[in-house]
Amino acid sequence: MKKFLILIVFVVGLNAKDNYGVSGFTFLKLPSGSARLQGLAGNGVSLVDGVDSFSINPAGVAFSQMREVSFSMIGWFEDYSGKYISYVEPHGTNVWGVSFGYYSADGFDVRDENGVAINARDARFRNMVANLVFAKSFFMERFALGFAGKYVYEDRYLTEDSKFVWDGGAILKLSRRIYLGFSKQNISGDKKKVVQITRYGGSFVLKRYLVVTLDNKKYSDSETKTGFGLEFILPEELLQYGRFVFRLGYNDTINYGRNYDDSTLDKLGLSNTSGWSFGIGIYSTESLGRSYSIEYSLTPYGELGKTTQLTFKYKF
Repeated sequence: MKKFLILIVFVVGLNAKDNYGVSGFTFLKLPSGSARLQGLAGNGVSLVDGVDSFSINPAGVAFSQMREVSFSMIGWFEDYSGKYISYVEPHGTNVWGVSFGYYSADGFDVRDENGVAINARDARFRNMVANLVFAKSFFMERFALGFAGKYVYEDRYLTEDSKFVWDGGAILKLSRRIYLGFSKQNISGDKKKVVQITRYGGSFVLKRYLVVTLDNKKYSDSETKTGFGLEFILPEELLQYGRFVFRLGYNDTINYGRNYDDSTLDKLGLSNTSGWSFGIGIYSTESLGRSYSIEYSLTPYGELGKTTQLTFKYKF
């Protein structure tokens, strides 16, 4: 069935090498928990901060100025979807954070290697990740280090597995306009079990209302990829009620063909688009030490359809 094939194609890696050797946990590639990050096409290792940092660079958590809680709803191909909740709490230059994500798809058809249907009405696909982060900033918040311990779990129909893995990262702010970042994710003793990701990149505040971020990403099951993201910001003094942000991102990827089924992609003229991501964010003004925001992102994958994410944040 299409649903099952789509899940397998995405979860084991669309662009994996013939000798990739990674047997699972590739769901950790998803920019989950942050519509901002997905809107930037998963780029921003030197840019994102607070709760947006959990799935890309734990060092960004160190730049949190307020307690922050977020909740994300993720819609991936067909019925593969999930929910993600995260929280950070600053204590001076030390910041702690926790997050939890759960993703699943139920009731899809299962076929063997020859394409023959297997009687498995209750077949399901489940992923889970729990994250504990500690980050610290130095030199008046010009430099930050972050570390995370993660428990990851995967249930792939008759096959269950779990692992403890580690993330580490750093961000250096050379000036108010230039940031550099590095992270190593999903470090474990078995590279063939968990996909590992090495990221490095830079961000540039070109103008007051424009930020550019560039990333280079190396996955242990695929070739190195380069991408970029843009944020266009309309500040509070222009809108008077808060900020509005438009996001655009791109990743080097293959062309997944044209989509003929998704009416949303057709109306937006994105039926033949692959590699690009789009997002918006609406932020309230800070009042009595509190602020709210809502963010949305959309990523078209050609014939496969689209993925979306909606994130709610509360700072207090």
